[in-house]
Amino acid sequence: MALFRRIANLFSRTGVDREIEAELRSHIEMRIEDNIAAGMAPEQARRDALLRFGNPAATKERVAAADTALVLETIWFDIRNTFRQLRKSPGFAITAVLTLALGIAVNGTMFSLVSAFLLPHLPGRDAQHVMVVSSVNPNQVFLPDASPVSAPNYLAWRKDNHVFGDMAAADESRRVSLAGQGQAEALNAAAVSPNYFSVFGASPLLGRSFAEGEDQPGRDHVVILSHGLWERRFASDNSILGRTVRVNRENYVVVGVMPADFRLLAFTPPQLWTPLVLSAADQSAAARKDRSLYLFTRLAPGVSLAEARADLATLAGRAEIDFPETEKRWGAAVRPLPDFLVYLFGIRTGLAVIMTTVSFVLLIACANVAGLLLARAAGRQKELAIRIALGASRARIVRQLLTEGLVIALLGGGGGLLFTYLGIRFVRAHIAFNDVISAVPLSLDSKVLLFVVGVSLASAVLSGLAPALKASQPDINTDLKNESRAASAGRSHNRLRTVLVSGEIALALFLLIGTGLLIRGMFLIEHQKLGFRSDHLLTASVALDNARYKDAAQQIRFVEDLVPRLQQIPGVEDVAAASDLPASGPGSVPVRIKGQAELAAHQPHSALDVVVTADYFRVAGIPLLRGRTFTEMDNAAAPRVVVVNQEFVRRYLPDQAPLGKQIQLDVKGASPEWSEIVGVTGDVKTFSEGTRDDPQVYEAFLERPVPSLSLMLRTNSEPNGVASALRYAVAQVDADLPLGDVMSMGAVIDRQKYGNPFFTRVLASFALLALILAAIGIYGLIAYSVGQRTHEIGIRMALGAKSSDVLRMIFRDGIKMAAIGSAIGLVMALPLPRIFEAIFDGLHLHEPGLYFVVLAAMLMVTIIATYIPARRATLVDPTLALRSE
Repeated sequence: MALFRRIANLFSRTGVDREIEAELRSHIEMRIEDNIAAGMAPEQARRDALLRFGNPAATKERVAAADTALVLETIWFDIRNTFRQLRKSPGFAITAVLTLALGIAVNGTMFSLVSAFLLPHLPGRDAQHVMVVSSVNPNQVFLPDASPVSAPNYLAWRKDNHVFGDMAAADESRRVSLAGQGQAEALNAAAVSPNYFSVFGASPLLGRSFAEGEDQPGRDHVVILSHGLWERRFASDNSILGRTVRVNRENYVVVGVMPADFRLLAFTPPQLWTPLVLSAADQSAAARKDRSLYLFTRLAPGVSLAEARADLATLAGRAEIDFPETEKRWGAAVRPLPDFLVYLFGIRTGLAVIMTTVSFVLLIACANVAGLLLARAAGRQKELAIRIALGASRARIVRQLLTEGLVIALLGGGGGLLFTYLGIRFVRAHIAFNDVISAVPLSLDSKVLLFVVGVSLASAVLSGLAPALKASQPDINTDLKNESRAASAGRSHNRLRTVLVSGEIALALFLLIGTGLLIRGMFLIEHQKLGFRSDHLLTASVALDNARYKDAAQQIRFVEDLVPRLQQIPGVEDVAAASDLPASGPGSVPVRIKGQAELAAHQPHSALDVVVTADYFRVAGIPLLRGRTFTEMDNAAAPRVVVVNQEFVRRYLPDQAPLGKQIQLDVKGASPEWSEIVGVTGDVKTFSEGTRDDPQVYEAFLERPVPSLSLMLRTNSEPNGVASALRYAVAQVDADLPLGDVMSMGAVIDRQKYGNPFFTRVLASFALLALILAAIGIYGLIAYSVGQRTHEIGIRMALGAKSSDVLRMIFRDGIKMAAIGSAIGLVMALPLPRIFEAIFDGLHLHEPGLYFVVLAAMLMVTIIATYIPARRATLVDPTLALRSE
């Protein structure tokens, strides 16, 4: 810290003031001594000296003004001198500036992602102070404390809490159909309490928010449109207010349009809002199982977040005591809205990895420039020694050299800003792997601009400080006696250059190994067997509304009418429907197995639950291992049957015959019934982007129909070629029923990756850039070192050294730096396999061959970067080298 304070004082007024005060005291003391020697009394001598020099403060101000002007003039001189020196060495200048520009650009580009996701622009006024209240699900592994809240808990917590102001509720998981102008389409919707928008401090662009009482049955048929829907569907018509639109086959009146910047980052951003109606059934004890609401509120004045969490924990504990069957071990969580959104996306780790990676790239770039500055300063040792001998202070030398580093860094920052702008455009064009993420505003805003400026200044210090301090400590006698203007650098300079280049190699090796493991893990996941056939499979989603498909019989009739029509489409081989697509992360439910001891209430068996039609397994290509699959006879009049996967048997029925076993599923909204296991199928991955095989139970659609379905069409040609025929067939059955997410199964799998390939390519690009920068650093330092050692090499060759001896000497330096850096990089990379195995959910990544390949690549880069200057050194003519000195 003391060192940084001394550096700061080079440019501060405080250091100047201290020097002036010391000088004044010295002159006053000298005058006092002269007066006493002339016979004056001490008091009179002191008074005379003070009168003669006048007011010390005024004197100090006059001298300081002159000195400050001199300092500014000196700084301006240093800046002009730096530009003059850079013009004389264009190769050095271009290399240093471009190196820093690339390092700064990748940091600025990736920070724009961090700024967009971790520092999001929130909707409404002062929305960063909005709190999100969610449930803590004891049975959920993924985002356990971001689960929705039940309506009874919402009403109780809104009434009984002592820490919040107004509390709003929103159900953002709804899917509706919008008709009335053009073809009906499926939209993401949210049902919200009337105070929802006021909690965010947001007002509609047109019209009004929901009024009090519009959350009551009979008054709830009003709708607010998102800005995007208003633009796309209604052509930004200002007369939209009061118009009637058809939502789920019922008439709704448009009362408002929200502004464009009102967008909550969620998995399914709403395109319209309707009032949240809570009926008497929604407020009953049975409704506690239905958790679908997120709560938004603000802290009451003077209440801290810790106090709010404690109060809410008390309310959750009270619910657990009063309703143990549904609330056992459930809790409540409170988070500020920005933190909740980051947690919900689950991208903090990925962005942290990327920012760490680009920071390493910047460090490599700074080490490159520092090495170049150090080598450049080594060639100026005699000049600096002369300046110090003529009276220049060390502080003056350091300030000049730091100014050179600052100018280079600011030029690099300017270039980095341009590259950042281009990088942001590139990322924005290639980030459309997810509708939600692609909607995040990614731009060169003020936060990114300030970050680039800060990184540029930090780069100036990182790249210029060590060379400046080192060059400001010359051995004056040795440097002045040395006649060689290109004398070899001293051992201390060589050591520092070795440290810089070895550090570059270590960081580059670490990044290459880490990126290699990441790419290897992604490759294994990309090419793993999912347990079903994803080729030639067209999918679509459909949600049956309550207005027409209120009961099970109507839902079954829709499927029975639709499937034969789909089977008649040319090119379609078979058709099935399911509540969830394969490998799409279906929800899990508690499972009881008859004959087994009851487990603790907080540790029940659980399994993924999928409702399927009879032909599902054939269409999906899931193999049957034992027993049978469903038939048309497995309907509501027949005994309940289920099919389980192999992982279910392996985990819950080891060493037992599964066929004939009775299990019971605790499905929300359905009465629990015992079902017989009639078949065992192969395992299907829980997520296509993961490696997990979870226990899974399949139910027959005819025994328990569901309103939300995914259609699956097995084709004998390109699946998207029958998409229009699929839409026509659905319209023939129900013209007002929209289809959503019509795409091939391959496209579904690509969408589920949430940008993993994009980020993998980005990290691979950064690792390659690090390798290139390390090669430039090795080449630049060795080439400059060879240039400085021309005189020494000439003497060696004049004394009989062969070209091979010189080549070996230069190669020895390069290989030594590569060996040191590689050893450090390998030690740094040792924990990486375990880290990536945790990220990839247990995927084994023991890849010794990767380490060998990376080491070989680093050695090859070192040899190439060293060979060119070494070859040039062997061509030195001893006579000319000695004569030039």
